[in-house]
Amino acid sequence: MLPGVQRAWLAVGGDWASMERIERTALFRWRGRSEASPPGRLRVEEGNGVRELDDPYAFAPSITPFDLHLFNAGHLLAAWRTQDAMPIERDGAPGLRFAVWAPNAERASVVGDFNGWDGRWHPLSVHGASGAWELFVPGIGASALHKFKLR
Repeated sequence: MLPGVQRAWLAVGGDWASMERIERTALFRWRGRSEASPPGRLRVEEGNGVRELDDPYAFAPSITPFDLHLFNAGHLLAAWRTQDAMPIERDGAPGLRFAVWAPNAERASVVGDFNGWDGRWHPLSVHGASGAWELFVPGIGASALHKFKLR
């Protein structure tokens, strides 16, 4: 999902492979046999030019199933480490890991000055029935303004 993007490319084998836009949507897809390298590196063309970014969905979740078990049982002593925005590094990429406990939410996104406060850019992934939602967004500093958009 790349709102406001006219064209997008994925880094594949040292080149940029054009991604296909799904008609009348902000969704782009790439089909191919090669692994993306580096994982999830994108180039996007917007109204104000071309920029490169890392795809947040190329990174695995960082909250462990054991932490979720302890959290839901009320025994996670450092629960603050699993919620809100936490500066971390994943696969050599610094950024912020966003997490929120919203057990009744149908959808959760992080919005901020880094995505134009647009909830379509960074929907969080839910951890099963735990009520925990999470997404690592590379390239964002700890001073980024943000909030969670819940439905």
